[in-house]
Amino acid sequence: MCVAVGNASAVQDSLVLEGIVLEGDSPVDTASVILHRVGPGGTGEVGEVTVGPGGAFEFLLPSVPVADSESDVYFASVEYDGVLYFGRAITTLEQLDSLYVVQVFQAQEVPLEGVSLPLEVRNLFLEFTGEEWVATDAFIIDNLGDRTLVAQESGIVWSYPLPPGATQPELGEGDLPPNTVTFESGRVRVNAPLPPGGRLLMIRYRLESLASTIPAPGRTASFELMIREPAPPVLVSGLEFLDVVALGPGTPYRRYVGSEMVDVDLTLVQTEEQGTLPLEWLALLVTAMLLVGGFFAYARPRRRVAAELGQGLGREALILEVARIDNLLAEASAPEGRSGILERRAALLALLRDD
Repeated sequence: MCVAVGNASAVQDSLVLEGIVLEGDSPVDTASVILHRVGPGGTGEVGEVTVGPGGAFEFLLPSVPVADSESDVYFASVEYDGVLYFGRAITTLEQLDSLYVVQVFQAQEVPLEGVSLPLEVRNLFLEFTGEEWVATDAFIIDNLGDRTLVAQESGIVWSYPLPPGATQPELGEGDLPPNTVTFESGRVRVNAPLPPGGRLLMIRYRLESLASTIPAPGRTASFELMIREPAPPVLVSGLEFLDVVALGPGTPYRRYVGSEMVDVDLTLVQTEEQGTLPLEWLALLVTAMLLVGGFFAYARPRRRVAAELGQGLGREALILEVARIDNLLAEASAPEGRSGILERRAALLALLRDD
């Protein structure tokens, strides 16, 4: 089966995308596959085929994918057991030499109130704006099972408590569609399907005081709290002070870390001591410059992100960069590698939405 779009040419054979739909390690015998294109000339569906024996399918790409901002990016999608899945982005001709895999899973309906899921990573940034503390809270929700978790009608898949007294919660960028995340009764609620693996959720809210309680129920494999200077002295129970890092010119953060945490309530207690940073912190600040874009930049106001991360990049270049990151995600197996890639992907998506 082959969908041929555009005129035949001498390079047609090299433009054939050969793929397979797999549920686990087993081919899917019944499914429809849609080819999508994103590029300077437009965005939309290119064609649709039904899988053949062994879950196989083919498409003939209408143009040569090239790794630059002027080229089209292609990817395939499959709806399976009521859930839509996407394959890797095709950004170079060399990728067509390998079999294209769309991984799907059986769906599992969860209880009406959702289920508890571990967090692979949680990064919480606190910054004083002059009247209140703004929190940027990023979670990588980890589905350790082998099925996609789906909500019942009027139900949710997962929820998580906000700190007591948190106000004005809002959704940031991440892997979940905006219409699948809500805030109710002091909790963030997700009703999007959650396939096996990690999914990034990023939210913002306000805190009246730095002296707060941060609930962390369930298991959290890695937790980092970053408090932007200048800030009052504070004691943090449940986390260990690690160092002071600079996430950009003039933006030092105190960094507190924890790992393999289970059912913890972190408490931040503001102390009476005043003054400048301790000498050892200043020494760390001079030597420990953490040069990042992605997620750390996103933790600052969005206008600042657009100026720093997106400088010189047009919309097409941003789309291409997201496609490249999707390829990296497919290749990254270590949790620390995936979390960093997911965070940069979220920041780029924020720029695309602003553009």
